[in-house]
Amino acid sequence: MKRLLMVALIICVLGCVAATCNSSSSSVRVEYEITGTASTVFVTLNNATGGTEQFSNISVPHTFTFEDYTHWLFYVSAQNEGDSGSVTVTIHVDGEVVATSTSSGAYVIASADHSRL
Repeated sequence: MKRLLMVALIICVLGCVAATCNSSSSSVRVEYEITGTASTVFVTLNNATGGTEQFSNISVPHTFTFEDYTHWLFYVSAQNEGDSGSVTVTIHVDGEVVATSTSSGAYVIASADHSRL
């Protein structure tokens, strides 16, 4: 009986977590800003609906903007495509900086993330 109650509790908690993760919070404006001394970078990011997008040969500086971002997770990484330089990624949500990261050197990766949960 205790095992059955424990299983029911776990299912209930997981259901609540899943509902929270899948629910669309109010939309926000998100900017993924990439700066530094690197010439070009390879970028991976979460888009407004939670999908992953990748872009190569992106000139620095560069900003990706999503006006109606409804997903709960923000993520961006940028890999230096050159032999030297620095890369900084910054996540702005409705104009506020919520995460930033910097890496320096050949082929380094800077990554930042933030959760609304």
